[in-house]
Parts: sequence; C-alpha cells; structure tokens
Amino acid sequence: MTPFHAHIYFSENHLPSARLWEKKAKAASLFTFVQLQKTAIGPHRSGMIETHFNEENHESVLKWLNLNREHFSVFIHQDTGDDHRDHTQGIQWLGPEMELDFNFFELIKKRPELRIHG
Repeated sequence: MTPFHAHIYFSENHLPSARLWEKKAKAASLFTFVQLQKTAIGPHRSGMIETHFNEENHESVLKWLNLNREHFSVFIHQDTGDDHRDHTQGIQWLGPEMELDFNFFELIKKRPELRIHG
C-alpha cells in the first residue's frame, strides 16, 4: 500500500488559522501524521501543514480536504521514496497551485541527509 502526503500551504499572516486547521486535522483521525511547519522547508516555499495518510483512506481524505481546506492550497502526492517523481507525477492540487523548489531535489541527491523525511 502506497502512503500519500498532503501539504497544506499558508502564508505567515494565516499562521493562527493554520494552527486551528492542524488541530482539526489531528482530530479527524484520517491521518497517520500531522505537523505544522511555520517556515519554508525542502521544496516547499512557504509554511505548510504536512499530513500523511494511507492509500485505503485516500477517498475519505480527499472528501475531508475538499470540505475543510478553507482558503489554503493543498498539494497531494504519493510517497514512493523517489522525491522528484513524487512531486511531479500523479500529483493533485486543491486550490491554487503553488511553486515548488525543484532545485532541492538535485541537492538531496548530493546531500541525502537534507531529506525532510526518510
């Protein structure tokens, strides 16, 4: 079963509503991991809430995200271990698309210790 990630992006002035959204996501019991990152990290150019979920919950998570995403942009992708592929193929956006830093994927080929998650 392939795990998935959903990244919920927010600007600095939306940090308070992002914190509330993080609590709501944790209470939803659909995700195996929920964590707010206040600043840009890895290929992500703004603060975000990173969520992980299982393939078996994919449909339920999509419904929940569509109902609860508010003003946030959401980026959904598989987690196969191939970072570049995962962030470019078979991806899905809810809301406006955000720009990713694809140079980061070249950097982690040379410095794998910089990967965000293992």
